Amino acid sequence: MAETNEQLERLAYEYQLLQAQAQLLAQNLELLTLGKNEFQAVKETLEGLKKVEEERPEILVPIGAGSFLKGVIVDRENTIVSIGAGYAVEKTLDDAITYLDARIKEYEEAIAKTQEGLKKLEAQLGELARKAQELQQKQAMGFSVKK
Repeated sequence: MAETNEQLERLAYEYQLLQAQAQLLAQNLELLTLGKNEFQAVKETLEGLKKVEEERPEILVPIGAGSFLKGVIVDRENTIVSIGAGYAVEKTLDDAITYLDARIKEYEEAIAKTQEGLKKLEAQLGELARKAQELQQKQAMGFSVKK
């Protein structure tokens, strides 16, 4: 009986650890998805700009708190792209789109690996729950009422 209780406690502890890991992976997955979506939106904007026929198209420039300034694009051939760590470089639209495609692919690969890890953890959690249930059933069957 005491041995079964120890096993149940060990399983509960292991379950909590795996649950915490799964929660971290789920949060990481959410951040990766947000990052990918941001790069995707920038790429779509640049692709849309390539289709604009106006020489100097008007745009709205976000200045924060849901506020904008009207602006005009003066250089439709080049863009400034963030390359991380606070650095940005000037690229042609086509080069920027190629760069963004590569970054999106990196995010997709990281998302796939994270999802795979999350599935493995969920399978482990299911297995631990099954073992705990078996132990509880054995414990319940071995329980007898004294008269």
